Order: sequence, then structure tokens, then C-alpha cells
Amino acid sequence: MTRAARYFARAEFAIDWPIQFLVGVTGVLLTFFEGSLALWSLFYGATPLLSLVFLYWMMVHYENFVPVFLVFVIGLISDILFSDILGGRATAYVLAFYYVGFRRAKILQGDFMQTWLDFALVVTGVMLFQLLIFSLLNFAIPAVTPILFQIGSTLILFPMGYLLLFSLASLVEKVRMLS
Repeated sequence: MTRAARYFARAEFAIDWPIQFLVGVTGVLLTFFEGSLALWSLFYGATPLLSLVFLYWMMVHYENFVPVFLVFVIGLISDILFSDILGGRATAYVLAFYYVGFRRAKILQGDFMQTWLDFALVVTGVMLFQLLIFSLLNFAIPAVTPILFQIGSTLILFPMGYLLLFSLASLVEKVRMLS
């Protein structure tokens, strides 16, 4: 009788690695989606950083599910996919990870405008870091217009992505409470 009771006992959902795996798969899929946006003439050469929007939201609201290794791997896949300097975006994402971890309490206490401004600093920092690495390795400054367009398009899409992720999290929480 105890064997059957153990078999039908509820599973422990307190472990983090399955959710971390799902976060990683979602980040990689968003990176591939960014790559597919580059095929449109509007975003050619300067796609919005949708994976950074997702990682920022996850780092702010669910810090336990986003380890630094995962952020580095998503950045590395993004470097390979977009033919960037290998490790440039990955390192910038790791620096953004530590910055958001440092500012997390203030971001959660602030309103949405403060969150948006903080995200603007993160996106600008990531792009400036990549620009600096590119300039130091190639001894040339690339065109700034695509970089500004990429920052602008990411900042324009941030409220929609934030609202979508917040709504999905609320829906999952409601379903979890009902079951």
C-alpha cells in the first residue's frame, strides 16, 4: 500500500533547473526570432533586442530562474547567429545581468517609467560596449545610425514585450492557483 501511495504522491516542483531550461529555450527562440526579423528590409542590420527584453524582465521578476551561465549562452548564440564578435554581446549581457541584479530592488519599487529608463540604460550600455569592442578590435568606428535605430526600436518595443510577459506570468499564476 505504501508503494502505491508513493507512486501517486505529488512531484516536487521546488527545483529550479527545469524552469531555467525553459527560460534558456525561450531566450534562444527569441534570438532566432530576432534573426528572422533581420530578413525584413526594415530591420536589416539592426534588429530589436527582444532577447534582452525577455532577459531583463526575467532578471527583475524571477532572478532565481536566470543564472549567469544562461545569460552568457544566449548572448553567445546571438553572437554566432548575427556574426558579431564572438563573446561581445555575451559579455555585454553578463554585465547587464550584474547591473540589473544590483539595481533589482530599486527597479521593483519604482513605477514603469523608472523601469523603462533603467532598461534604456541597459540597452544603451550593451550597444556601447559592443561598439567599443568592435572599435578596439577593428580600429574603425562603424556607422552609428543602425546602432541608434536598434536602440530606438528596442525601446519602442519594450512596453509591449513587458506587458505581454507580465500578462503571461499572471495567467500562469492563475492557472497554477486553480490546479
